[in-house]
Amino acid sequence: MKMLVIFGILLMFTGASMGLLSMNPVCRFTQSDPCNGAVGRPLYLQLPPEELLFLKKNINGTLTYIFRFLNHKIRQNHSDYPRWQFVTDNRTMIISSAEKRDSGRYTLDTFDSAGRDRGVYHPQLVIEAVVSSVTVTDSCLSIEKRKVYCSSDGDNVHYNWTFQHTHQLADGNQTLLLDKEAVGRVTCYAQNHVSWGHKAIELQQCSDTFGVFLVVWFLEIIILLSLLGGFHIYGRIQRKQTSRAAEMKVQEVEEGLYTNLN
Repeated sequence: MKMLVIFGILLMFTGASMGLLSMNPVCRFTQSDPCNGAVGRPLYLQLPPEELLFLKKNINGTLTYIFRFLNHKIRQNHSDYPRWQFVTDNRTMIISSAEKRDSGRYTLDTFDSAGRDRGVYHPQLVIEAVVSSVTVTDSCLSIEKRKVYCSSDGDNVHYNWTFQHTHQLADGNQTLLLDKEAVGRVTCYAQNHVSWGHKAIELQQCSDTFGVFLVVWFLEIIILLSLLGGFHIYGRIQRKQTSRAAEMKVQEVEEGLYTNLN
């Protein structure tokens, strides 16, 4: 419910259907929770206060140094990470444009100025594609149910629904099953760790598809029976004509024989 309240406030003030949960997320290298960033967006990583820092990552089975930090300077920066930029004033590492390959579990070794071990941390970065292109479709399944389906682009998307702005429905499901008679505004909310989007449609009264099906089925039966009856009548006529032709042929032969005998 908190998520829906946040969505409602954002919609009231921005009128937007999609957005980022945080424009400039800031994480700490020492935090235990995963640090979430959006593909193509900057991500700010706050360094701990120790004087000597080693950041490593397991890349293809090899523990690789990403950077070494000593005396407020980056002493080594891995060539595959040119987007990682260090700001000396506030000891912040900035990933200028995050990519999915930045995701993963890192190891940060920290030491004080005397070289004493101050602890090891394992920051986890999760970079996700933002939610976009939210679509909602509606279909009447039977005489009792209708299905509303929501889809979107983005990574690890979670879905929520509201019906007539008030009722929260089917938490976490892409598919919403409603009674056939349900009409009104239904809204799908799509969200991952970095962004969100929504799409609303108006549900109209389902047409009596079952009744239409029965009518079409009845008409097809009538047409089929008519065709079968027509084929039967045609066959009888053909058989009669064939029989009559055969009788006339026999009669002609008999008359010819009688004439020759005389």
